[in-house]
Amino acid sequence: MEQTAPGEVGAEAARAFVNAAYRSRSEDEDIDHPFAVARLLQNDGQPPVLVTAGLLHDVLEDTDVSADELRQRFGPEVTRIVEALTQDPSIPGYEERKAALRRQILDAGSDAATVALADKAAKIGSLRSRPKGEQLEHYRATIDGIEQRYGRRPLSERARAELERLPPA
Repeated sequence: MEQTAPGEVGAEAARAFVNAAYRSRSEDEDIDHPFAVARLLQNDGQPPVLVTAGLLHDVLEDTDVSADELRQRFGPEVTRIVEALTQDPSIPGYEERKAALRRQILDAGSDAATVALADKAAKIGSLRSRPKGEQLEHYRATIDGIEQRYGRRPLSERARAELERLPPA
């Protein structure tokens, strides 16, 4: 591994880690989304810790990687952000689980909110059809909550523009 400051693993190492983590589950696993999130953060001028967290934001939900492994490889700050973006699978019901996730993101601070906005912008931008009502409501509530707590920013405007682009119901 290249020599870096604690918590700042080089971009190539983080990309390789994500590729390996997702490929360990399935060769067919679609890993375009985490790369799209990282690109949005990088293009927005965010620091390396947020770009890395964006790349890794779904790894705890989607792979067998543990928070301890993330902490060891990427440091406590990246891991804190990724954990804030990880929903609790023990919460029953989509709406309750997503509401808890939104509160968790808002309580984790501006950095987690920034990565969440990039996640939503990338996710909505990749949709080819209008999502179900509850999913669409979750996207809107996430963007609204972040803007209310932390203010409007280019990534929230990008996510809103992607919502507007969706085909009508």
